[in-house]
Amino acid sequence: MSESARVFSATLLFFVAFYMLLAPLPPYLVALGLADWQVGLVLGSFGIAALVGRPLAGLAADRLGRRTVILVGVAIFAAGVVGVLLTGAVLWLMLARILQALGYVAVSTAATARITDLAPPARQGATLARFGIAANVAMTMTPATVDAALGAVTPEQIFLAAALTALLCGMLALTFGNRIATTAAHARDRRLWVLPTPIRQPWLAAVLMGVGFGVWLQFLPLLALRRGVEPAGMLYAVYGIAIILTRLATGPWQDRGHDRTLLVLGFASFSLGLGCFAFTASLPTYLLATALVAAGGGILHPLLMALHVRIMPPALRGRAVSTFYLGFDLGNGMGVWVLGFALQWWGLTALFGLAMVTSLFGLLWAAWRGGRWHATADSMRIDQAEGEAQ
Repeated sequence: MSESARVFSATLLFFVAFYMLLAPLPPYLVALGLADWQVGLVLGSFGIAALVGRPLAGLAADRLGRRTVILVGVAIFAAGVVGVLLTGAVLWLMLARILQALGYVAVSTAATARITDLAPPARQGATLARFGIAANVAMTMTPATVDAALGAVTPEQIFLAAALTALLCGMLALTFGNRIATTAAHARDRRLWVLPTPIRQPWLAAVLMGVGFGVWLQFLPLLALRRGVEPAGMLYAVYGIAIILTRLATGPWQDRGHDRTLLVLGFASFSLGLGCFAFTASLPTYLLATALVAAGGGILHPLLMALHVRIMPPALRGRAVSTFYLGFDLGNGMGVWVLGFALQWWGLTALFGLAMVTSLFGLLWAAWRGGRWHATADSMRIDQAEGEAQ
């Protein structure tokens, strides 16, 4: 098995472990006697810790090596999963959830950096598109499988299984290479977050994509329930299948200089899908809308990540990945926190409508500026090569 295949398999195992927690964790916390607001504190600590930990993971992946960070991340994640079983106190449960988040960002950042190390420079976009299928497969299959199994097994058994699955990821990661920055200049570079001028536009596009995705992911069950369009689980399954097919179909086009076309198609698909959720209420329409949201994500996610990787020098590749994810996670959080007020004040139509407007802004911006991002990336790589040669 090639190293690329091993990185994919290990990442799939880790995401299976991560998604095993989604269904049983909230009711388990309620069964411990936590109030709803305390459950929110425990679950919400994941997002905050992920935002803080992502830049640290990128820096560590560049300075300590990809394999090292993956192994540490697996250990931290497993400790966080087992920690949930050892306490009923809110603060300790929050700490366990924080450990899960830190492990998650460490493994996902370092594994993505490693797969880009192994990809030919001319095929990084296509490689990232295929690599992302690991998380999509885990998201499509694991929550539904765990939910169906909860009648026969206990949440405690599922948590232990998740920790063991993560450790299997770690065992496979022992076979990975451990790329570390070699140039003196980059070895001294200790910046947590790197956002050079040429990367700002792709980074802001990642923020805009994150807003729409965050609203869809977090509020879809509520939308389906209040409008009587269920089951929501079917929509998540359609999303997983559609994004996998999109990545397979559009992956070969990621590295052929069609950046503007792909950006426009991605944001247009996102906008149309969110608009369908905002202004319609039927299962067939929502199935189509889900496929459109998935298609938008399947195009934009690998393309924007590849732009970050192409612009940044190889010795800062871990921070390139973490910078992209920081923008995406920030947009995701903003979509839930800020636009959540629209739900309170004006309802679901306003919530999804504003998310659609955000994606439309990304569409217009990509149509206007998207063709220049590729040229800017080329010029920056040339400047970096000249600087290192000197």
